[in-house]
Amino acid sequence: MRDTINAAGLDLIKRFEGLRLTAYRDSAGVWTIGYGHTGKVDGKAVCKGMKITQSKADSLLRDDVAKFWAYANNSDYVPLMTRMNENQLSALTSFAYNCGQDSLKTLCADRTIAEIGEALLLYNKAGGKTLSGLTSRRKAERELYLTEVTHDMDTLQKGDKGQQVTVLQILLNGALGCDLDTDGKFGNKTEGAVMQYQEAQGLTADGICGPNTWGAILSE
Repeated sequence: MRDTINAAGLDLIKRFEGLRLTAYRDSAGVWTIGYGHTGKVDGKAVCKGMKITQSKADSLLRDDVAKFWAYANNSDYVPLMTRMNENQLSALTSFAYNCGQDSLKTLCADRTIAEIGEALLLYNKAGGKTLSGLTSRRKAERELYLTEVTHDMDTLQKGDKGQQVTVLQILLNGALGCDLDTDGKFGNKTEGAVMQYQEAQGLTADGICGPNTWGAILSE
């Protein structure tokens, strides 16, 4: 699993939050600064007249993103997080950054992965009013959430040979703690390890390393 939000998710946050180096009130009346930061700045609450530098705004963004990425990767908030790809988790990080971890928990409770993507669109109101900016953001987050993660790797199955099989064997050894020979030959043991990994990830355990399996194991 990635240890931070991906570039698409970070760009989404920066685009919709915008950058303001002087404190302002957001649509809900909350004092905000930088890239939508509402917490303290050097121990002081954001308030009227506060100003920060670009460097400080970048620092606050990194800290805030790390906090909400952690919520998106916490099964107490996102029960299905182990079955989600980096685009889905990055979209949920953007959502939590904007709506808070409690809303993230509510969004993901008792919903399937597909239902979560659809329910994102419901969170487009502030003060009981539908806002065009929030509607646009939720649509962008949903688009990222539904974007398949692709990797430049071939679908591999029993009988295949080559460098990509060797890479797969190395990754399976790391993920499962098994002891496959890294010989580049997709035999019975490699097929069994792929099936074991797929079962652990909630994927179809067919022993074939396709886009979903590659996506999961390359994100470890």
